[in-house]
Amino acid sequence: MKEICRNCHFLTKDVREGTGRVLSFSVSPEERATVKAGEIDFLKSYYGLKCQMGVWDEGVVPGKEDRLERINITNRADKCFFFPHKPGMMFQAAIELQKRAQENRQLKRSNTYTRVGLWIASLALLINAVVNLFK
Repeated sequence: MKEICRNCHFLTKDVREGTGRVLSFSVSPEERATVKAGEIDFLKSYYGLKCQMGVWDEGVVPGKEDRLERINITNRADKCFFFPHKPGMMFQAAIELQKRAQENRQLKRSNTYTRVGLWIASLALLINAVVNLFK
């Protein structure tokens, strides 16, 4: 699955009330399919799109042309909290699972560097032992 906003659990549509309160709703799988087809017609004029994690927000006056482009950006690499969309999952659970996945990725990277360092150190010890053997 491509790590783009239309596939992310944190893609939401929201309504801003006159009181300043913001109501956020998850974008359904059917709506995501229409976005994949290149349509954005499921959004009524009173909806705005945003990332629930605060990476981006259309604000009150969204530009229709920019919506598809914004949702399909593929180069958010390390500037994003991507988590694959899971229908029915609450945002708080997705936040915790995303944190856990990020920590696991960092642990794996750290573990790889540790293993490479151990291999280099053991190779150096072996070379040192061979050199001392032939002295």
